[in-house]
Amino acid sequence: MNIRKPALLKLDDGTTFVGRVYGAAGTTSGPLEIFASATGYQEALTDPNNSGKILVFAFPHIGNVGVNDGDARGSYAVAGAVVREPARLASNYRATGELEPQLIAAGIVGICEIDTRALVRHARGKSLIATITQEA
Repeated sequence: MNIRKPALLKLDDGTTFVGRVYGAAGTTSGPLEIFASATGYQEALTDPNNSGKILVFAFPHIGNVGVNDGDARGSYAVAGAVVREPARLASNYRATGELEPQLIAAGIVGICEIDTRALVRHARGKSLIATITQEA
C-alpha cells in the first residue's frame, strides 16, 4: 500500500486545499488551468500550450488508460497536476506505462485526493495562480 505524504494547494486568493503528493514531491507555482475532458490527460500534460501551467483535471479518475508514446504531443512541460483520484492501474491495451512514474521522471509536482469539483467551481472564470507544496 502506497502511503502518500500530505500536500497543499494554495491559490493566490487565499483559498487552500489539503491533499496528498502525486507525481514528484516538491513545490511548484503557475497559473491554474481547468481541463474538463474525461480523456486526453497525456496530451494535455505534454501540450506545449500548457507549458508552465498547473492543470486541474475535472474528471475524477486520471491515469486509467496509462501512457504511451503515441499520445504524447511533446515532453511534459506543465508546472503541476491536480487530480481527485489517481488510477491504481492502467487498463488499456495501448498502455506502455503508468502516468505517475512519468510525472515523477519529468519532475512534475502534483497533488491528489482533493475535491476537484469544489476547486473547479471556485476557480472557473477566474485567473488564479496556484502553488502546490509538500506539507512540512
